[in-house]
Amino acid sequence: MWPEASDISVRPGECHVWTARAVSVVEGLSALLDARERRVYESLTGAPVRAQYLTAHALLRTVLGGALDRDPASLVFAAGPHGKPYLPDSALEFSLSHSGDMVAVALAPDAPVGVDVQQVPEPSAELPLPVLSAGERAVYERVPASERAAAFTSYWVRKEAVLKATGEGLRVDPSRLTVSAPGRPARLLGWRGRDEGGPRLPVRLHDVETGEGYRAAVALLGGPHRIVRRSR
Repeated sequence: MWPEASDISVRPGECHVWTARAVSVVEGLSALLDARERRVYESLTGAPVRAQYLTAHALLRTVLGGALDRDPASLVFAAGPHGKPYLPDSALEFSLSHSGDMVAVALAPDAPVGVDVQQVPEPSAELPLPVLSAGERAVYERVPASERAAAFTSYWVRKEAVLKATGEGLRVDPSRLTVSAPGRPARLLGWRGRDEGGPRLPVRLHDVETGEGYRAAVALLGGPHRIVRRSR
């Protein structure tokens, strides 16, 4: 079932994280997209890619509309200095991510937020290991070969969630960040050169349960938040 906007409410001190599997046909879903989104959607080729895009943007609009008590199709987005989208007429913070057939949306009314979800690659896949810090690489090298793809993905989503929360994205070299090891509670342990551009507010990092084959994390800047998991 697609979420009903009327059922969505996000309170101060909460961060709601929605996940959904990509769907290719839900009646009326494409009507939620604005003209630009619809042009992008119609230009895409291949059912999986179209389903991913449609689900991601329609879910974001649905949960934002519900949280703001507004028509999801009427929302108008703008881009921040580093390209992070925001709503000019609302202080509600949000983040969107998608990978494979999984979509994730995070909302927080009172803190910058970043969410990232990634499909775990095949064990034989070539991984971009330079994004790991020296400390992370030392831990990674001790992981059994059969578990390395999942371990790398855990590192990656934690780093990406933090960089999305700060709004900097991959303009910052991910190897400057050190996060906790896979299997340990998610934490930002260090940021090399942080005084030169890292976040001034505390970073709260949480893993998000997604089921087999995926890893996800959400990061917030500021005080502690209760993570509320929602799924479609």
